[in-house]
Parts: sequence; C-alpha cells; structure tokens
Amino acid sequence: MLNTQPLTLSAEEQYRLLDWWQTMDSAKTVVQRLVSLVSELRLNPESSHADGMILFYRAISEISYGYAGVRGGVRRAFTKEYSKALQINMVMCLSFAPKFSVDAKVLLERVAKQVKGSSALQLIQRIRETLLENDIIIKKLEKKAHAFLGKDTFQDMQVKIMQDMTMK
Repeated sequence: MLNTQPLTLSAEEQYRLLDWWQTMDSAKTVVQRLVSLVSELRLNPESSHADGMILFYRAISEISYGYAGVRGGVRRAFTKEYSKALQINMVMCLSFAPKFSVDAKVLLERVAKQVKGSSALQLIQRIRETLLENDIIIKKLEKKAHAFLGKDTFQDMQVKIMQDMTMK
C-alpha cells in the first residue's frame, strides 16, 4: 500500500517534530484540567440535569481524543511507522480539537442557561477560561504542524480528508 511506505525524517524534520511533541506535552495539562472540570460539572447536582450536558461532555471527550490521536501520531512518527497514512491521521486528529472546541463552547452556554447554583456556575466559569486556554494551545499546535508538514501541505490534507468524509 502506497500510503504506508515508511518515510525518513531529516534532522530538521526531527527537530520540528520534537518541537511539536513538546507543545503537545504542554497541552496535556490543559486537556486534563478541562476533562476534570467537565466531569465535575456533569456530576454536580446543580447542573447534572441540564439539557445538553451529555452532548457537551461528548464534545469535550472528542477534544481529548483529538489530542490523544495527535500525540500518538507524533510519537509514532519518530519510529519506522512514520508514513503518509500516519501524517493523514495526525492532521485528521488535529482537526478534531478546534471543531469540537466550537461545539463545546456553544453547548456550555446552553447548559449555563439552565444552571442556578453557585458551585456549578463557578465550574462553568472555570471551564470557559480553560476553553480559552485550549484555543491558544490549538493555535500553537497548528503552527507546529505547519512548521513540520508545511502550511500548504497541512491545509491540502485537511481539504482532502473533508472531501473523503463527505458524500460526493
């Protein structure tokens, strides 16, 4: 299969990949905090009943899955597994985070309208702040992906992935 032929990284590519990895590592704490806060909100009696809570929780989970996929891809890119298929997977997973971040913000506001308790409202505010931190991390990760793959290549891959996923 053509997409699974191993690719070799130059020293410069290895450096850029390591830089991407380090940014992924810093993102890990933001994502963990986000998932923890949302889990706490979901279990809070003042907010657990809110319409849209499960969808909101799912959107946050998808952000986490996206990060995990990119992290795994970047880690595997340092091995003999590095291939065009792995590149595509990395780009696809990185695309999850911003899309589901937008969904999460919309769903959070839907949940927030139904919550009155002070502890739940405090959690909601902390989640808002963490989602803003997440947006900053996403931009950094996209820049690292552009530096590694090339901005045009990254964007072309995103377009191709979207075309492959939609009905023609």
